[in-house]
Amino acid sequence: MSVDFGSGLENVKITILSNNNLDATLQTDPQFQEKVIQPFGTTAAALAEQGLVMKIEVNTTNILYDFGGLGFAILKNLEILKINPKTLQKVVLSHGHADHFGSFMKVLPLLGAGKEIIVSPNVYRQKLGIGYRAKPGEIFDLDTLNKNYRVLKKENKIQERPPLNKAFFTKLIMDNSQTLIETRDPVELAPSIWTSGEIQLFDENEVTPNFFLKINKSTFEKETFRDEIAIYIKVKNKGLIVLTGCGHTGIINIIKHGQAISRTNKIYAVIGGFHLTWSSKNQLESIIDYFKEIKPEIICGMHCTGFEFTAKLFSEMPESATLGVVGTIFNL
Repeated sequence: MSVDFGSGLENVKITILSNNNLDATLQTDPQFQEKVIQPFGTTAAALAEQGLVMKIEVNTTNILYDFGGLGFAILKNLEILKINPKTLQKVVLSHGHADHFGSFMKVLPLLGAGKEIIVSPNVYRQKLGIGYRAKPGEIFDLDTLNKNYRVLKKENKIQERPPLNKAFFTKLIMDNSQTLIETRDPVELAPSIWTSGEIQLFDENEVTPNFFLKINKSTFEKETFRDEIAIYIKVKNKGLIVLTGCGHTGIINIIKHGQAISRTNKIYAVIGGFHLTWSSKNQLESIIDYFKEIKPEIICGMHCTGFEFTAKLFSEMPESATLGVVGTIFNL
């Protein structure tokens, strides 16, 4: 499946509204020629929390990517960064984890009426993860979970994640005179900007391991993150910008999916969470090798990307690697 991205945009502005990291002393790197601008002292009073939120601005369209986590840091950061929530016309929820939807009950009323909220119909399913004390690269399969659920839970190796409550979520949207769009297909957010729709798994080994769907008390399924939504933006003469919330379906899968639906091979920038904290050294190396092959001008892994991958990226691709913190702005 492909969609029409047109000839591409002249420029795009992306602002990091919430992230795990805050640094009011981080200086702008001159190598990016003002394409990546760090906030320096302007975010000294902002808040960091587990999660990742971006604002995308193009022409007259303003898009919010994720609602923010359970600590409501997004509310303070909107104030600090002087962003009026009513100027945001559309919201895309990247996936059904609480560090990305946790602030929806506070954010939705601030947006005002007439806004579009875009999610996957799979976003409400109950999720769980196991192996939180596992070694990097250690894999737990579905058979292990089915046979050892009670033992793993007693050993605190299982984390049952709170699901997004569909009834509450949809009622709040209706009460605020907003429109909910539930779809597995790509959605055009603005000319040359599309959501991914359901992401194709070119390599299932890339999917974040040790996550499962809980169907009932005794039935589980392997989690392949059919609810995950990335965002792709085509920039004229530069290529594709790839934005991710967590990248659970695998950053290489997400990039290849974007290339396929946009019919654009050139990758200009990759920005977001890559979820590589638990990855083996071999997997980290393979992703670095892939980035060396496609040569994005800008690579910024945040939130769940992991320190080890970030360090390797800066060591092996210093010409492309940059940091993203609360308040970082990408002028692309």
